[in-house]
Amino acid sequence: MREVSAPSARTALLIVGGVLVVVAALVFTVVSWGRLGIGGRAAVLLAVTACALALPQPLRRRKLTATAEAAAAVGLALVLLDAYAARQAGLGGLDRVGTASYWAALTALMAVGAPVYGWWMRLRLPLPVGILLARLPGLLATAALGGGAEDYATAMIATAAVDFAALYAFTAHATTGSAGFRDRLGGERTVAALVTGVRVVGVGWALLGGALAAGYAVADASSPAEVMWSWVPLGLLALLGMTLCRGFRDSRALPFALRSGSEGVAVVALVVAVGAGLGCVVPSGWAVAGYAAPAALIAVWATVCCARRGRWEKPAESGGPFTPPREAAAAVGELVAASTMLLLTGVVALPALVYALTRPVVPGVTLWFNGSPHPWSWQLAPAPLVVLWLAVSVLATMAVLRTRTVGTGAGIGAGTGDRHVDRHLDRLANVLYNTTALAAVPALLLLPVALSLPYEWVLATAAVASLALTAILVRRKPGTALVPRLAALAVTDALALLWSSADRVAVLAAWGTFAASAAVLAHVLSAPTARPAERATARVAGALAVLALGVEAIATGITADLPAHITAFVVLAVAAIAAGAAAAWHRIPGREQVSTAAEVAGYVVTATAITLTAFHPSALSLALAATGVGGLAIALRPDRRRAALVGTALLISSSWVRLAMADVTSPEAYTLPVTAAALVIGHRRRTSTPGTGSWTAYGAGLSATMLPSLIAMWSDEHWLRPLLLGTAALLATVIGVRTRLQAPLIVGSGVLLLVGVHELAPTVVQVLGLLPRWVPLATAGLLLLLLGATYEKRIAEARRLRDTVRSMG
Repeated sequence: MREVSAPSARTALLIVGGVLVVVAALVFTVVSWGRLGIGGRAAVLLAVTACALALPQPLRRRKLTATAEAAAAVGLALVLLDAYAARQAGLGGLDRVGTASYWAALTALMAVGAPVYGWWMRLRLPLPVGILLARLPGLLATAALGGGAEDYATAMIATAAVDFAALYAFTAHATTGSAGFRDRLGGERTVAALVTGVRVVGVGWALLGGALAAGYAVADASSPAEVMWSWVPLGLLALLGMTLCRGFRDSRALPFALRSGSEGVAVVALVVAVGAGLGCVVPSGWAVAGYAAPAALIAVWATVCCARRGRWEKPAESGGPFTPPREAAAAVGELVAASTMLLLTGVVALPALVYALTRPVVPGVTLWFNGSPHPWSWQLAPAPLVVLWLAVSVLATMAVLRTRTVGTGAGIGAGTGDRHVDRHLDRLANVLYNTTALAAVPALLLLPVALSLPYEWVLATAAVASLALTAILVRRKPGTALVPRLAALAVTDALALLWSSADRVAVLAAWGTFAASAAVLAHVLSAPTARPAERATARVAGALAVLALGVEAIATGITADLPAHITAFVVLAVAAIAAGAAAAWHRIPGREQVSTAAEVAGYVVTATAITLTAFHPSALSLALAATGVGGLAIALRPDRRRAALVGTALLISSSWVRLAMADVTSPEAYTLPVTAAALVIGHRRRTSTPGTGSWTAYGAGLSATMLPSLIAMWSDEHWLRPLLLGTAALLATVIGVRTRLQAPLIVGSGVLLLVGVHELAPTVVQVLGLLPRWVPLATAGLLLLLLGATYEKRIAEARRLRDTVRSMG
């Protein structure tokens, strides 16, 4: 089986042969060059190179195309080698020319000559070689002139401009020219590959130059003169990008994505140039705003241009993705690039904004945990806030124009009956509105901080904003957007509660106001006519209202210097209020879900209260008892009957704590209340639910006392516990026989048997000690013989006993 095809083998041979020829020429140039005179050297150079360059023509006549391409590659390599050798030998005074200047001129000639040579010889390889060599003349010329980073960037961008100019002329001629033009280059596939290669090389070279220019303008340029020099490559890049976007209308030359990306690159270059210029004239700290301002202006302009275009067109023949019209490439590129630049400036300003938003937390932690506040200041530089306001303005503009463009707003159309509303566009409008709401709140609330207003004024601003947003949500019209208003309210409340942590009175006021607002919001949004989203919001608001009251209670106790176990009862009062509110909401039709949310939050508050009493046994016992009574009260509701179990368990736990405080170690004192409660509950269940088994009803109750007492009996030397335990076991056995129930019969008889063994054990041990050792063995043997003789009868009796027990309840 052949593992290598004939073309592959031919290509490998040509590559290896060409490399060997070039290596041989290199060895000859380095080793044997000095043995020839100047004339001989020139003759050898010209002869070998001319032969290599002329060889492809006869090879093509014989249809040896691949061999001709390899010979051309060797010839081009020899040209470079000859140029190196000529300069090293000082031929014609070439050694006096600067290295960078010499190679700049040579690579420029090669970049032009190689494609011409390939066109003349009808070869494919020289054209890509010329394209790659065209990267070098600009850089080498810049090095020869001693240029800086901005000069290298200018050279790279200028080279990319030449690439795209050649591409434009090439594609124009390839599109309108004859088929012979494309055949001369190798056919349609070769032409497409060349176009793609020029795109990739040109775009990459332009981006590298742009990155170098932007880095120099942002990081290195420190004086107006240096900034102005950076405008040269940035301006050239902007001009190149706009020219590409507007000049290439044919998608075969430059697709929509590349045209839009070119416009975006132009916008980035323009923003960097303007921002660097503003950074030199504005005060210190405002540099980030210098970049954000032009980005915001361009983003708004691009949004207006997109809005004028109307909806993006959708293919009529399919439900495929959205395709913007060709003329929208510039607007789309500008919008994406400007938004990205604005986002980057926001990232730069983000640490200062986050620090300002969380500044009261550190003194708040110190205040609540150490009890003594420390002096602190709250400040914010104006520049980061200006960046945030610019972002908010752009988002708001985009949301409004998007809404007008698609003919529907965020949240509108849900009940209008318009079935032609584009849901994809609606989602984008909703995202814009929600993002605007989230960004606008900190931008507004940080204004007093940036203006250096007192701490109280900042808190007052947050409180007023919270109340205003709550009122807007309560009084809003049906069908209007819920999510943006709700997002703004959530951020406002979060910041108000966070900022109030640095002052105890402010904490009490903020959490109390938040609890009241959340309760009102839960009641209003849980109306029977509310939508599912409003009902979900009402549930969350109801739970948050209860949790906020719990925090308020804890903060009140700490502020009043109350011990933790005393504060726990204030928190329990909040839990009782939550239970009452849940019961009241439950009686109102349509508000059952809010009732459940408030009730669950009340349970969380109750657990917190009990935790606060963990290190004070008497308070813990009282808290458990109060919670147990509350559980029994909740069980009065028909849908909360099972709360009686929890209430009973809490009351029993309370009694256990009291017993432990009294140093009671007898297990019966702990287990008898559990047994009594379990038997009562089991009896009620058995009577109310026919078919309930005796193990389900009475098994746990009987075992709760008898098993711990049985274990304690083996280490008890007194007679009272065995007597009482045996009496209880006998009573359970008799009741099990009379009522034909398995659980009391088996548990009672088993315990009674073990009590009997316990009482007879000392006597048996004593008797066995008096008898000879052979008597127990003989007795055991006789018993085995007796059982063996009556085996069948005993087996039958055992089976009848098993069936009788199984037939019990």
